[in-house]
Order: sequence, then C-alpha cells, then structure tokens
Amino acid sequence: MIRRCVLNEEIPSVLAHVHSYACGGHFSGQKTAHKILSCGLFWPTLFKDAFEFAKHCIKCQQLGSISKRDEMPMNPILALDIFDVWGIDFMGPFPNSFGNLYILVAVDYVSKWVEAIATKTNDHTVVKRKEVESK
Repeated sequence: MIRRCVLNEEIPSVLAHVHSYACGGHFSGQKTAHKILSCGLFWPTLFKDAFEFAKHCIKCQQLGSISKRDEMPMNPILALDIFDVWGIDFMGPFPNSFGNLYILVAVDYVSKWVEAIATKTNDHTVVKRKEVESK
C-alpha cells in the first residue's frame, strides 16, 4: 500500500483531527495510529506520537478509562407473547353517526394491533357485551 509521508509540522494537526474531531472519538493511541494508517498516512514515530497525544488529551484524562467494574449488569427483558397485554379505552363523544357517539379502542401492547368498535354509550355494559360477542 502506498502511503503519504507526513511532514513534522503537520503531525499535531493530523493527530488532533483523527483523535479529537468529529471523525475521531477519543480512542486509544494504538487505535488512533491504526486509523491514521488506514487513511494512507505515515511517519516513522507514528505509534509513539499517537500514544503520547492520547495520553495528554484533556478530555480523555477527564473521562478516564471505563473498566468492566463500571459496567451496568444486564437485566433480562420481560418476554411477552402477542395478545397477552391489551390496553382499552373509550374515545369520544364524536358527532352522531348512525346513533354511535363513542369508539371503544383496544390496542395490543406487543404487536400494536388495534381494534376499534363504534358504540352508542361509553359504559361497562358495552365492554361486557362486546366481550361476550367475541367469545
């Protein structure tokens, strides 16, 4: 692979660009050096300079190194089956349409399936009647 040799005056700006700016990410010196190599640039003391630059980066020093000890434990996600958990509610009153003023809406929380039924009233008797009809 052909690489462009970087002049001594350009080294700090290349390191700052690859380590600190938007394309950077404040990675370690070794990863920064590998990114510089993948960009097609090179100089003899690349790895040493990248290590020193990362070592003296103020943001990296403030953040510190995050170890396994600092990680949050993984919690299992509650597994629900489709149509296990529903949310139901009435909407309305709406303008009269064939004697219906309300809409009974039921939504499955897992699949987001929606059922809507037009009703004349918004009380428990409608819900009980629709439950009996569906069985």
